[in-house]
Amino acid sequence: MGCVLSLAAAVGAVAVVLALRLWLVLHSRVVVPRESVSLMAVAGSGGHTTELLRLLEHLSSAYSPRHYVIADTDDISARKIHAFELNRADRDPSNMVARRLHTRTLASWRLHF
Repeated sequence: MGCVLSLAAAVGAVAVVLALRLWLVLHSRVVVPRESVSLMAVAGSGGHTTELLRLLEHLSSAYSPRHYVIADTDDISARKIHAFELNRADRDPSNMVARRLHTRTLASWRLHF
């Protein structure tokens, strides 16, 4: 009987702590609206750049600057992204494309242990 009461008291205490924590999280923050949010889009070289750009075209100008990461060998994605940014109504000069070495061009056999 004593163990059941101790267990019930412990469960009750945990429930009170969780409820207090939830209340603090939900009510303690003052939400300040942002004018913009930086966005990073990683374009793989598997032919999904068009799908990525279709998703991005529905985002407002609040998602700016946009940073793109593409493989160093993926010229097609680079051209598509460049054309996409030129055609946007909210041209932002801070949008940039970063080119990275494609993993297949690295000596990947050296990375395995």
